[in-house]
Amino acid sequence: MFRKIGIEALKQVTKRYARKQNRWVKNRFLSRPGPSVPPVYGLEVSDVSKWEESVLEPALEIVQSFIQGRKPMTTPIKMPYNEAENKRSYHMCDLCDRIIIGDREWAAHIKSKSHLKQLKRRRRLDSDAANTIENQSISPDHDKEPKENGSPGQNEQELKCSI
Repeated sequence: MFRKIGIEALKQVTKRYARKQNRWVKNRFLSRPGPSVPPVYGLEVSDVSKWEESVLEPALEIVQSFIQGRKPMTTPIKMPYNEAENKRSYHMCDLCDRIIIGDREWAAHIKSKSHLKQLKRRRRLDSDAANTIENQSISPDHDKEPKENGSPGQNEQELKCSI
């Protein structure tokens, strides 16, 4: 019984890890292609009974092609992209103090953990500053009217005379 539970738990963890790897490869290599990004190849891994012909043999052929310096027969995966997007656009992120070149890279930066962390930090600092200013303006002395010259009774008499 414990063996079955352990095997199922291992399968779940392995699937989760595989999904995480796929997401990482997609975000790192496919979403932001550049000159230093290697080609990524996809293999059909859903049918375990056909492992050798659908995974092992194509993978070995791809590796052998690279070793021999020729182009593999399998085509690499390409993510669809907008032709109108500017690859040379210049963006300055004042928040992170970084220069980003390219619309796709800018969009990826805006969604990145480091940028969102800086944004959250800036909002918190701005909120703290606003609260400090608000607390200073609502001080107990602020509600009192400034005293005018002369005694209080003198000011009341002047008001009655002018009416």
